[in-house]
Amino acid sequence: MPRYALIAEPDRHRAAGLLSLVRQEGLEGVVARDGAEAQDLVRLRGAPTLLVTDLALPRVDGFALLAWLRGRSDASDTAVMVVTAFDELRVRAWQLKDALGIHALLSRRAGPEAMRDGMRRALAGQLAGHGQLELDAEVEQRRLARIDELKLVEPGLPDAGLQELVAEVAQAFGVPVALLTLVLGDRQWFKAHVGLPPALAKDRGTPRDWSFCHHVVQGREAMVVPDATRHPVFRDNPLVRDGIVGSYAGAPLIASTGDVLGSLCVIDTRTLMLGPEDLAALRELAGRVAEDLEYTTLRGRTRPAAPRPPAATEPVLTEAAALALVREAVSALAVPVLVVAPGRKPFAANAALAELLGLPEDRLSGMPFDSLRQHVASLTADPGGTLRRLDLAAEGSRGVDLTLSLERPQPRGVRWVARPFLVPGGVAQLLSLMDLSGGADLEAQRERLLRQDALTGLDTRRVGEERLAKEIGRCRREGLPVSLVLVDLVELGDINHSRGFDAGDEALRELARRAEGLCPPPGFAVRWTGGSFLLALPGADAVAAEAVRQRLHDAPGPPGWVSIAVTVQGEEDPNGTLDRAHAALARAKPERKPAIQKD
Repeated sequence: MPRYALIAEPDRHRAAGLLSLVRQEGLEGVVARDGAEAQDLVRLRGAPTLLVTDLALPRVDGFALLAWLRGRSDASDTAVMVVTAFDELRVRAWQLKDALGIHALLSRRAGPEAMRDGMRRALAGQLAGHGQLELDAEVEQRRLARIDELKLVEPGLPDAGLQELVAEVAQAFGVPVALLTLVLGDRQWFKAHVGLPPALAKDRGTPRDWSFCHHVVQGREAMVVPDATRHPVFRDNPLVRDGIVGSYAGAPLIASTGDVLGSLCVIDTRTLMLGPEDLAALRELAGRVAEDLEYTTLRGRTRPAAPRPPAATEPVLTEAAALALVREAVSALAVPVLVVAPGRKPFAANAALAELLGLPEDRLSGMPFDSLRQHVASLTADPGGTLRRLDLAAEGSRGVDLTLSLERPQPRGVRWVARPFLVPGGVAQLLSLMDLSGGADLEAQRERLLRQDALTGLDTRRVGEERLAKEIGRCRREGLPVSLVLVDLVELGDINHSRGFDAGDEALRELARRAEGLCPPPGFAVRWTGGSFLLALPGADAVAAEAVRQRLHDAPGPPGWVSIAVTVQGEEDPNGTLDRAHAALARAKPERKPAIQKD
């Protein structure tokens, strides 16, 4: 087994502290910022000697990651240390510790010595930690007193400004529901909300026992539940059983006193494909909302009855004024930056970005955002593939972080990073293209390897799963079918053995070219595993998918592969569709029917 420790931790600073501890134990440390990335690293490197993980991970939660790991034949000796801020998740993990193979279970509040001791005990196969709640009645009383002091719970309709804010948050994160929630003694109360069913919107709250935001308040950290329907803590929640909450992400509203008032959260009925950057963006927005809530309340209470003289009147910051201030800051930066106003309208670019993209600075500021993406894609060796990646990244207008290779005006690697920020008119974006050509960026290289297959140029399975979930969701909303074709180059081993690995690589590239040619947008092809590819066909029913599969085999030349086509059934979970596809392909391989194999 490779001697390395895998740290699944979204927070970079905490990951750095854990890295230091594992290195003291003589292990190489590797960091994954979400559960799906952790799975990819295990697939690449094999099961680790030690896994240190949180339970609230983006994309694939910690419970699902542990269950998946324990299903691998090479992970029987992997030691597992869980570190989480969420007490009730930790209690449930303690109950499942034997099934999940957990050796150490610690609160985030544990000190460095306790962390080091827990890690050593886990490596020695000894149990460390406990599964007890760590309630602090004094902290809870102080928190509730702060909510009362600020008079945040008020009768009547929700504030129009806050309603507009949560609507913008829902739009920015591409979800149907967003809430600004205060967690009270026995219930959660929605100070502002969008997308709720009428009954919940009327009541403006639920019992605290039903509240996901309660966990955010208790843990004082952002929490994401990618799939609540399968989560051992939340799957029996009434809101989940009723189909109202399928996934959740929330960030704490922390007052200046340190008290957590509630949460800014987003909710979807289906799997939530938010990454660590999205969670960081939500956390930043929540911090600003908490500041605004506190400031507005206190300012309203201390405002004098008599009107202030004009000179003392506080200016109202409009959208244009806010963006104008950002424009001044952007123009002074040496790194390439573009400000995108609400509604995805490019607003201000600087000279560094214009130079990087080979465009006049004034043209950049007025260019439609779609045209900007097309121009950036045209500077790469694969304009079509790059544009698809940029389109996918821009779907939710959320935090984005991906790596591109530009061929023009000169060869260089760049990192495309977008971050949302609030302005009076809604949610704007700060977009930067960081030049990576000046030095080695190992993290960017790893991200590129994890997201794009170097041999075929296709997206990897990790990206394919993200895109597939989004396409299935879109087609369901539009009443369209979705089908998949899974194909496996079964003769790859024979080709490598008899003709060499170069011939095997060329066979894979040829299959990738054929597969990609049969998937016009919004369809796409993915390098699924070593010798298999997935063709996603949004809008195609079973008949159309079978026709695509037949065309794949009708092309000239001896293919040496088998394939199957499946169609998503009703509200079937994407993982269920993939399981059916893999099972059908496994049955097709030994059969090798003449209609599938051509000699």
